[in-house]
Amino acid sequence: MRKGRWVALVVFFAFCVLFAAQKICSFDIWWHLKTGEWIWQNRAIPHHDPFSYTFKGAEWIDFEWLFQALIYPIWKAAGFGGLILFKVAVILLLFLILFKTCREVDQGRFWLTLTILFLALNVARIRFMVRPQIVFLLFVGVLVYLLISFREGKLSFRYFLPSVLLLQGLWANFHSSFLIGLSLIGAHLLGRFISLAIKHREDLRPVFKDRELRLLFLTSVFFLLSSLINPYTLEVYYAPLRHMESKEVLRNIAEWVPIDIRILGLLVTDPTFWFRGMFLLGVFSFLIKKENLGRVEDLLIFVFFSYLAFRYHRFCGLFAVATAPVIVANLSAVRWQGRRWPLFVPLALIILFSVKDLRGLLQADRLGLGVWRIYPESTVEFVKDHGVKGKIYNTYGLGGFLIFHLWPDVPVFIDGRTPTIYDQDFFWLYSLAERKKEIWEKVEEKYGIDMVLVRDDRELGYSRLCYWLDEDEDWRLVAFDDKSVLYLKVSRFKELTEKWGFRYLRPSDFSMDYAKEKKEDEEYLQALGRELEEACRRFPRDFYPFYYLAVYHQIFGTREHLEKAEEALRRAISNRPHFARGYYELGFTLMKLERYKEAIRALRRAIKLQPNLPAEAYYYLGASYYKVGDMEEAIENLEEYRKRAGLGARVEAYQFLGRAYLQKYKL
Repeated sequence: MRKGRWVALVVFFAFCVLFAAQKICSFDIWWHLKTGEWIWQNRAIPHHDPFSYTFKGAEWIDFEWLFQALIYPIWKAAGFGGLILFKVAVILLLFLILFKTCREVDQGRFWLTLTILFLALNVARIRFMVRPQIVFLLFVGVLVYLLISFREGKLSFRYFLPSVLLLQGLWANFHSSFLIGLSLIGAHLLGRFISLAIKHREDLRPVFKDRELRLLFLTSVFFLLSSLINPYTLEVYYAPLRHMESKEVLRNIAEWVPIDIRILGLLVTDPTFWFRGMFLLGVFSFLIKKENLGRVEDLLIFVFFSYLAFRYHRFCGLFAVATAPVIVANLSAVRWQGRRWPLFVPLALIILFSVKDLRGLLQADRLGLGVWRIYPESTVEFVKDHGVKGKIYNTYGLGGFLIFHLWPDVPVFIDGRTPTIYDQDFFWLYSLAERKKEIWEKVEEKYGIDMVLVRDDRELGYSRLCYWLDEDEDWRLVAFDDKSVLYLKVSRFKELTEKWGFRYLRPSDFSMDYAKEKKEDEEYLQALGRELEEACRRFPRDFYPFYYLAVYHQIFGTREHLEKAEEALRRAISNRPHFARGYYELGFTLMKLERYKEAIRALRRAIKLQPNLPAEAYYYLGASYYKVGDMEEAIENLEEYRKRAGLGARVEAYQFLGRAYLQKYKL
């Protein structure tokens, strides 16, 4: 292989490592680890749910038990860094196999293979989490390699069959997606049959005598039988089908939502951007040469896996792995005329956008061998430190984290094993409880709930459930962090709520309107200030205690308070340097302190991190530029503010804008 190709391969696999070396960010990894611990401690495979109190003892078809039994000792020996290195190894092995597979069909077109693999990497990387799906993708890659090698005559049946059966025996115990393997073999079987039937349409007897067709049929039969080598036998077939039938549940889980086909050809940079590009390239690869439509098995694979990806966007990575060799084979059949350098343009663009995406991951603190801070750390620490035990109501996504840290002292209400454990009716009840007060009251009474630990997306609005609890004298907020809030029932935990409860602070109300409305109530504001100081002392690693303390000081508006607001915001930013809101409020505070150059730096940073900040960010930035005499930038940002604010634009913005134009043109 030429030196340039070696360099290109090293660069490609370096990107594989970087995209795979993302911090732990899955909500399901936690209950997988706890189940792995349960398996090793009990020397058994679970058949009934031990983790919840709502479905305790319910039947559990844990079709991912082998993955859990594998990752637990890795975590025990090497921590979360070990799990991330395990993920990196799996991804590297996957793309090494995929590279070898594509080389089998690319007719010597190395750069074509590399371009398609870069594209496939970007499609699949949204699934690079420590979950059974990464092993599932590896198994798909191995099976695709075995099927293509067998089809091309480079692997004899003597080695092909045992390899496939061994793969399936493992697959059926790692993840319920083993049925995908059957669809791949079925596509090759059906494709071979259709091709032969068209060729021998006048007499089909030679079709049924075809050796390869018979061997593929035999493989599919043994493939099905080998799937029964698992602790649940036939149940593993029913479990994924029941899962797919739970439409009410799937509709509310982000990874199971469909892709909007209306944006297929648009340059919309959402998480499906790379998939849409690869899909369109795949369609083009079939249409560019009619002979490509003659490989029926490839067409079936492309259509089937495209359907899965459009139906549920969690299958975009599966689409990339299964169809990459198909697209390479199709495009390699075309002989490009003229100079070759234009063929490198797509590869260069993909690499350029990949670098941009890596920069985004770095800015968000996503890369590394640790745990990304998206979990309810402070609230869970409070429960553990104070030995709180009770019946908890928790957010669906947080259930796994609670199982890992609090079980068996605090069994969960619900977790990510939905709908495997929790049925559709229960999930529907859970989803309504946070939206309808009468449903919440019935759920509270039925299950005897005395603790509430829920995810708090406060920037999206004041949660109804949190509002009800804040207004209810029998519930008291006792802890919060950047991602969650914890309430305890006063009648059940009287001492804890008296000592640690917040009477005035409402962290779920992001606007702090409750405090601004009582601006004239000095006694109330002093009490709120003491609680905010206490929150900063108790939760020193979090952003929002310091952020709210800063907003509290902004309410007073005096120079002394604004300087305290600046101090609090700088502490908040040091805790979460990728949170745009901190820079936004810092910019506003510095502008009020008439430190305009510093305000400009803070506001520019905020807008860079989050361009869709409130329109006022552009107003403050424009006003600050005006104050330092930069009329060009002042006009640009004030015009942007005017466009975003529309009819609600401030009168002051037009005044600044008018003066800026007058000074710019010296009128």
